[in-house]
Amino acid sequence: MFIVVLVLAVVLSPTPSSAFSFSSLFDESSTSARTVVSNSSGSGSAALSDEEEITNSRGGIPRDGMTDLSDGSDIKPRQPLLDAEDWFLTEEEITNSRGGIPRDGMATYTTGNKVTSYTVSDEFFNAVYDDLSTTKEGDRVMLAAWLAALIPLKPDVDPTGEKTGFKEVFSGIVERGGSVNILAWANVAIGYTSYIVKARNAINSIAASPINGAKAVFIFDDRVPKALSSHHQKNMVIAVNSSSNPNHHPVAYVGGVDLANDRWDTIYHNATAIRDAGHITFREKGWMDGHIRIHGPAAKDVASNFLDRWNSDYIPCQSLEDDLLDFKNPKYEDLPPLDYASSKTKAALGKQSVQIVRTFSCFCLYDHYKEFAPRGETSLFQAHIKAIKNAKNFIYIEDQYFVLVPELLDAIMEVMPTIQRLIVIANEETGPFTNAGYIKYMYQMVQPIREKYPNKLKLYTTTPDLKIYIHSKIMLIDDVFLTIGSANWNRRSMTSDSELNADVVDTETVKSPDGITVGKLPRDFRIRKFVEMTGLSYEELDAMTFIEAADKLPLAVADDSWFLSNLEIESHSYFFAITNAIRKVSDPQDTCTYSGNEVTKTTE
Repeated sequence: MFIVVLVLAVVLSPTPSSAFSFSSLFDESSTSARTVVSNSSGSGSAALSDEEEITNSRGGIPRDGMTDLSDGSDIKPRQPLLDAEDWFLTEEEITNSRGGIPRDGMATYTTGNKVTSYTVSDEFFNAVYDDLSTTKEGDRVMLAAWLAALIPLKPDVDPTGEKTGFKEVFSGIVERGGSVNILAWANVAIGYTSYIVKARNAINSIAASPINGAKAVFIFDDRVPKALSSHHQKNMVIAVNSSSNPNHHPVAYVGGVDLANDRWDTIYHNATAIRDAGHITFREKGWMDGHIRIHGPAAKDVASNFLDRWNSDYIPCQSLEDDLLDFKNPKYEDLPPLDYASSKTKAALGKQSVQIVRTFSCFCLYDHYKEFAPRGETSLFQAHIKAIKNAKNFIYIEDQYFVLVPELLDAIMEVMPTIQRLIVIANEETGPFTNAGYIKYMYQMVQPIREKYPNKLKLYTTTPDLKIYIHSKIMLIDDVFLTIGSANWNRRSMTSDSELNADVVDTETVKSPDGITVGKLPRDFRIRKFVEMTGLSYEELDAMTFIEAADKLPLAVADDSWFLSNLEIESHSYFFAITNAIRKVSDPQDTCTYSGNEVTKTTE
């Protein structure tokens, strides 16, 4: 009840505090016959050819009003779309997602990137350390973070952080003549503030470079439109000071992993001793996540996002609350744009096409985004919808949350009749007021799908006693399309918090055991995730059709010694107390409708 009062107090509060956070209230193949059971006498003709095909397979009975008991194994895999332009938003669609304002300084999408994926967080930390420890004079490092802490990046070999510690690595960059700029959310989540303030103090204490005077500067960013909003972006850019070589491009990291406590883990999720010795462990005993490294023109788009925020005319952390919470920033200067002679849209470094998509709230035409998102941006949200509607065979979602986003639910329901499986791996919501009612919102997301397609929908989580936290923000479709970044499957990530994802389509293709052509990198990513989830070898899973591999997940669940469990989601009598007023605070959906210079703003 105390939590409800707190949430309602925020609902009624006339003046939001930009340094306050919602998280401060709550601790972040066999072939089987298709069987159809009628729930009603309703009927209707299908408008789509896919629908007609399904209707014919049901003896002329439309899907409307029916429960489809197929588990997908009877559905023949279809050739998925392979062209990046089929998956990515057009320039017009991006402009529409910004209230009609074109997105300057960023490409619609880029080609020829070299993308490396990390399905387990220790892979990411190793790669980041390797890149940061080899920077040279004049190099620039720009880090956007939700959280940062003084941890070793390689606790398995350096538990004290003597060589691989957060401060030590960034100190080395400056000593070699490189600059460091870190832009972190003014994070007041319970227990986190002290960690991020210590990280800020450590970075800002680094002496200027004896070579060229280069500096390390860490500032907090509280420029968010609502009391419970946050800057959730998690990305890093490593660039040279200047390059006239037409083949040179910067590097960017995009994903769900912050350089912070709890995050480092291995594929086996059994490294408790290493995590404890390196002071990695905070609340969790294991961590599930994902990240990618982009070498190519898409990294310039990630840099543009960082520079837009850093160089904003509105200075962050100017309030009394920021002073009280020790979020006051040092003096800092605007940063110059990247200086590369190479193309902003294409390269020949790799085979991956990448579109950078973002969320910035449109709420009240938030003035603090006026230079780069004057009417907000929901390209990330619109890209999710478009990609889901393209699904031919399967959708794999691995996410911190899986709660109701009506537009995403509608898109999923549109493709469920014809795809083989929807696999969701997410955290269990355990009580009425955990995350202010997320247990209800998860039920609202799941139940319509489960009611109509009970055997196609597969829900998994981690065994509660093991405390392996699912922090991923991943959606993979048809082994062709991969989106990864900071955005969770909830309304606030789609419309309110600042977020950044990379959507990836690989032009390098492979023939799968299903007899269809798919993207090499997305399929490799999915197989490595299945290795993590099942304990089977890569070679075993690589030889399987998608359905055969997916059917290994319930076998892993059946092993009591394994970390994967079924995710049980039920309705509860207390759901009535979790009102929409609470939901509008804990998981707001910011929308704006424009007519000329007139704007209608709502939080749904």
